[in-house]
Amino acid sequence: MGATNCPETPRQKMITMMYLVYTAMLALNVSAEVVNGFKTVGNAMTKSNENLQAKLDDTYYNFSEALKNSPDKVKEQYNKAQEVKQLSIELENYIDSVSNSFVGMLESKAKINPDPSQPKLVREINLKNSDGTTNLDSVKLAMQLGGFSWINKLDNNHIGTPFFIGKAEGNNPTSGAAVDLKNKIIEYKHRIKEILGEDSVHVTLGLDVEREELNSDKKPTSWEMLNFNNTVAGAALVTLTRMKAETMNAEFDVVNMLYKQVSKGDFSFDQIAMISRPKSTYIIQGGVYETDINVAAYDSKQHFTATVNGQQLNSTDSGSVHYRTVCNSLGIQRVTGTAYVTTPDGGTKEYPIKDNYFVAKPVAVVSLDNMQVMYAGIENPFTASVPGVDGRNVRVSIVEGQGKLVPGEGEGKYLITPANGCKKIVIGVDATIDKGSQRMGAPVFKVKEIPAPIITVGGFQDGAKVSRSNLAAGTQVVARPQPGFEFKIPKGSIRVMSLEVFVGNKPFNMNGSTFEPDVISAIKRANRGDKVYVTAKVMMPDGKPRDSSCILTINK
Repeated sequence: MGATNCPETPRQKMITMMYLVYTAMLALNVSAEVVNGFKTVGNAMTKSNENLQAKLDDTYYNFSEALKNSPDKVKEQYNKAQEVKQLSIELENYIDSVSNSFVGMLESKAKINPDPSQPKLVREINLKNSDGTTNLDSVKLAMQLGGFSWINKLDNNHIGTPFFIGKAEGNNPTSGAAVDLKNKIIEYKHRIKEILGEDSVHVTLGLDVEREELNSDKKPTSWEMLNFNNTVAGAALVTLTRMKAETMNAEFDVVNMLYKQVSKGDFSFDQIAMISRPKSTYIIQGGVYETDINVAAYDSKQHFTATVNGQQLNSTDSGSVHYRTVCNSLGIQRVTGTAYVTTPDGGTKEYPIKDNYFVAKPVAVVSLDNMQVMYAGIENPFTASVPGVDGRNVRVSIVEGQGKLVPGEGEGKYLITPANGCKKIVIGVDATIDKGSQRMGAPVFKVKEIPAPIITVGGFQDGAKVSRSNLAAGTQVVARPQPGFEFKIPKGSIRVMSLEVFVGNKPFNMNGSTFEPDVISAIKRANRGDKVYVTAKVMMPDGKPRDSSCILTINK
């Protein structure tokens, strides 16, 4: 497939431009600024990949909907798209595994934060197993949460060449991760072309790893040597991210081409339906109801007329009539009418128009719930009401997520206890109106784990200075919720299970929440200025333990 028949798409041009930026960095000394540049480019490309994945998901969804509506027409191209999707997932996962393995060689630990809105949640995780091998799951988690930002050794230029190139005969590597990746990419492109058949000429796959390029000495160089030989780690990781972007870009172009092929050559329709697209179906009394009414399949040169609730309307070039009315009557309001469409033989065909909307009283509802977030394992207060509808006709249910929903004290009050591990709760609010049930809303709540508690030792908080005698006398470690945590936690549901204590540099481990005698003895022998480090493993109401720490200083 030559460039003449298949010019570069805008996405491919963008990827090429980003790659040129990082290539230009290689011409410079690897300073801190350049390393930060690798992080910026790598994170930007990762974000671009996430956006492209969202577009891919939309395309596959549209394909699925088309298959439901016209299975005979869509099935062949849909099956091809599913094959392309599986091949692309396999290649993208392989690229990720190469990247994660390489990162595991660079770093042994990573500082990550599962929730950037809470800086105190930063924690350090090991990237190595006990036998010294890389823990790919830990590296994958670190890359997902922190991207390139936490990697410290992006300027390393010693590890990359043996990892990616291995052995080489002149300009032709014979082993290494880059050689294996190149073979995977060539096989991917070959299988994609097999799936597309003669349609393969309509797309540009990119992923040009077979062709030799000129190096800085103007000599032909293989793809592996050009990108990974004597290359700093940051450049190698950006190259892998770019290859994943090119894979997703190829997948996007192929799937979109297959989707377009479904309707290739279509010029006529055998069904016409009228579609009403109101701006809103829930109107406050005195407000305005507006809707656009369309012919589902229409010709921009073909106009039609309609009668809607007695109003005579003409369509615009967009193929719709615009209906507007002031809403003064409460309750369900009906929209009825008829559209008159001119048929190809010059006649007129009538199509019914039906819609409805709800007009409610202008009522302000104030809910004093804690916040738009829930915590697993404890009761979360929630208020539900529908303006203009008796509370006895309002029904609340959990429509997505796992948890327990029970009535609270007072009309419209509920208590929801999300299940452990649940990430999101969607609450459906339904109202019985005119003998029918109508969904009035479905608010979404993020579910989080209860924050790690704080601990005190004998009543002394983290950072306190305390005498040996007072600390030796107060040996009980108590855990309680973080200050400002507004949810009610059942009494006794936060329990200290075990302790790890350092008095100076001497460690002690014990079960329960009270210092053992040898710890007390060590405290009595401590010198002024010595630190006492206490880490408690605390069982929380959601059934998950948390680690909380406290540091005290001996002052006399």
